[in-house]
Amino acid sequence: MMTTVFWVAAGALGLAAGMPNPLWQIPLLALLYPLALVRLGCGQGSVLPRRWSAVGRGWLCGALGWTCVLYWVAVPVHEFGMLPWLLALPCPILLGMYMGVYGGLFALLARQAASWRAPAWAAALLLGLGWYLLEWLRGWLFTGFAWTPLSAAFAPWPALLQGASILGAYGLSGLFAGLAALAGLGLAQGGRRRLLLPGVAALGLLALWIGGGRVLACAPSPFAGDGTDVVLVQGNLNQNVKWEPRMQRATIERYLTLSRGALEALGPDRDVALLVWPETSMPFDMERAPAFVAPLRALCRLERADLITGSIGVDAATRKYLNRAYLILADGTDGARYEKEHLVPFGEYTPPLLDLPFLRPLLQGVGTFVPGSATAPLALSRSAAEEGLVPGLLICYESLFPEIARDRVRDGANVLVNISNDAWFGRTSAPWQHLHAAVLRAVEFGRPLLRATNTGVSAFVDSCGRVVSHSGLFVAATLHARVSAETGMTVFFRLAPWLPACALAMVCALCGYLARRCARQKSL
Repeated sequence: MMTTVFWVAAGALGLAAGMPNPLWQIPLLALLYPLALVRLGCGQGSVLPRRWSAVGRGWLCGALGWTCVLYWVAVPVHEFGMLPWLLALPCPILLGMYMGVYGGLFALLARQAASWRAPAWAAALLLGLGWYLLEWLRGWLFTGFAWTPLSAAFAPWPALLQGASILGAYGLSGLFAGLAALAGLGLAQGGRRRLLLPGVAALGLLALWIGGGRVLACAPSPFAGDGTDVVLVQGNLNQNVKWEPRMQRATIERYLTLSRGALEALGPDRDVALLVWPETSMPFDMERAPAFVAPLRALCRLERADLITGSIGVDAATRKYLNRAYLILADGTDGARYEKEHLVPFGEYTPPLLDLPFLRPLLQGVGTFVPGSATAPLALSRSAAEEGLVPGLLICYESLFPEIARDRVRDGANVLVNISNDAWFGRTSAPWQHLHAAVLRAVEFGRPLLRATNTGVSAFVDSCGRVVSHSGLFVAATLHARVSAETGMTVFFRLAPWLPACALAMVCALCGYLARRCARQKSL
């Protein structure tokens, strides 16, 4: 019993400490989570827990850990949903309980591998593939909740992220989980293997670090030398009053002032620059407010800058809202626009079965949104033929999903632009968790990532996942960099459509092999 309690606590605390948290993040501790799940599934010595016992222990470990990671969910529910803390606090617990289901399934898979008396290499491979499929499933089921995959814990250590350019974020998570499982299997055994297997896992992690370090050393930075001057503007507007009509002029003036100051500092001899303002930075419908848009056009003409800004729009068919990014070109004319296609449950729409009055204030301050259809990369004043940038947009939550970023790259984007409004999260760990997940898109597809947010964290991220510069939280700020286009295709870009099916086929083949091997051993 005490051993079970130890591993439940170790796994939960490791997950909480390995992800961004209010105290101090130690990325390596995140590997305690899959390691603990293996130990909970395999039990002690030759005595295996019952199947439901393994599931229950893994679920409890995951539920506790994820509740700690997702504690911030209570903040928007309380601050903007107007629920008392007594009712807001159970929300991260309920979400943690859902996330714990995946921990329970992983522990069950570990128990099954142990029941087949699988060799360590086969068990670790099976568990690594299983982890990959569970993360992929979590990113798809119920419209997907791809927040903080295991690999996101290592965003502060970009050398360990380079495998994502081949395997993707989920595949890299599976690799980390397989190494952690190997160490956990070793700890369950006696003799030399108790030290040998964790040692092999440590060497595998070290090899990833050294290999990734060499990639970083050889990779040119898209923020060095010639390129397009890009300015990210973080307005730091109060979410509580953002949508009030009296704030519209003040909001426009805040962004105009910050943008002028940043562009004037670049000097008069520059080429056309790019300004990036956050998601819904303009809290009105730009198509129906020409008087409000006129100063933005004047800014673009006078300062010779293209402007990407978030705003709302109205769908002509449904009369419901669209979450849009508008492009105003350097001559003051309208460019293309982008419409968010993957919406946030409870943030932009409420699932019909859970359409409750207290959740409606969370809907971006305006109401229910519908998915958009205009998703092509934007054409700036300086064309791709002139070595200009072709931005592929990811609005807020979309930065969590590899398949959406892949679509932008497939359609010709040579840089990814993520505009977001993380003001909902308050001064919690969520903005950093969001950034760490978005960093993985840069590595997966070999594209620099430009991230502009309302209250932080805004950042320039290179195509290897290095955060070149970032803003603080809840400060008005601008960031500048010269950004060059990148057009090469990563291995993951080409493999991504086939990886889930290949992983599932490998799991089935391994299970068949291990089941037959176990049956032969029992018959001898």
